[in-house]
Amino acid sequence: MNNLKIKKTSIRWVVALKEEAQIILEYFKLKAVDEKTIYPIYKNEEETHWLIISGIGRSNASASTAYLYLYSKASKCTSWINVGIVGSDKGNYGDLFLVDKISTDQGKKSTYPSTMPKTSLPKMHLYTSDIPITDYSTHELIDMEGSAFFDIASKLTSKEFICLIKVISDGPKNSIKEITKSKISNLIKDNLTKIIDVVSYYERLSEEEFQIKEKPKLFYDITSKWHFTATQSYKLETLLRRVEVFCNKRDLKEIIKSCETSNSVINVLNSKIKKNIVNWSKF
Repeated sequence: MNNLKIKKTSIRWVVALKEEAQIILEYFKLKAVDEKTIYPIYKNEEETHWLIISGIGRSNASASTAYLYLYSKASKCTSWINVGIVGSDKGNYGDLFLVDKISTDQGKKSTYPSTMPKTSLPKMHLYTSDIPITDYSTHELIDMEGSAFFDIASKLTSKEFICLIKVISDGPKNSIKEITKSKISNLIKDNLTKIIDVVSYYERLSEEEFQIKEKPKLFYDITSKWHFTATQSYKLETLLRRVEVFCNKRDLKEIIKSCETSNSVINVLNSKIKKNIVNWSKF
């Protein structure tokens, strides 16, 4: 347990097409996992970034998001990113947008992703359809996966850790029939700098959440020397968070070094805390 390496950043990408993912795979040095998987999965050497190719459609987006969560053992500190092309007549070919509202024909209510604050990037509403749509007049952005991705991801983490990034590939002046694999790759590549800036924010968000939830540094040292039950481990973690406020690591090691059992460690820490409780009545 004391040798456990805690990853400080955790990003999961869900992308419909290999062409949409190609430049992301190259930039983050993501390689295909060694074993056969239901959907193609890639990860970097540090296992901080994982990416799954979902295929087109809401059912694929739902299933692949859940599959990546289980396969990669994603935590509550993980940020989830969906990148893909969309149709629109509200912007220009190649424009990038963040999604701040999602709707479908199936849902009576719209959902609202919590987009990154303090950004100059434009935001638009996304409509997710089960079939390709060429009438762009009634929606701002149109895709076939976004709502399903968000529905599943929002069950795995809070919406502050979920981001949808869309790039316009077709519209009244750019027929959906003219989309090619190379055009898709170039659309994402041309927006890579903006995408990386967005992802950097979600990396920091994930790292900050890890720091909040991370066990105190001394926890693993102590549990390697004494055996703690699950209940005792929880008590130990709580006590260490409290006692580290007024006691450094060296002092803590000194006061528990003569303890023979896990119970005695907990008792000593409890006693240390009681002795340092501020008596506010004196002020």
